[in-house]
Amino acid sequence: MWIEAALARSAELVFVDGGPDLLARLPRGPGHCLILSCDEDETATLQLVRDLRSSGNTLPVIVLGPHTTFRTAVDIARLDATEFLERPVAVRQLRAAVRRAGALG
Repeated sequence: MWIEAALARSAELVFVDGGPDLLARLPRGPGHCLILSCDEDETATLQLVRDLRSSGNTLPVIVLGPHTTFRTAVDIARLDATEFLERPVAVRQLRAAVRRAGALG
């Protein structure tokens, strides 16, 4: 909910659940980015970014994770994710990351 509060006035937000067709439902092109959380399952987050990149999708990816996941942050960077932000994330940090990803006006 804090993500919605932080970005709702500046960006169009779409929340999607996972599923087998998630990659097909993701937007392509400028003005979009994907924000992922790796709090519950780092492996699934890494696999999603890996699948996204291997499908040719260059959508900017911002991953939010606990400060204890340094190894995950390194792996995410190697997969060309745009950013890894350690929790707790300040609203201005999230807005700046989304702006750098080209998804905020």
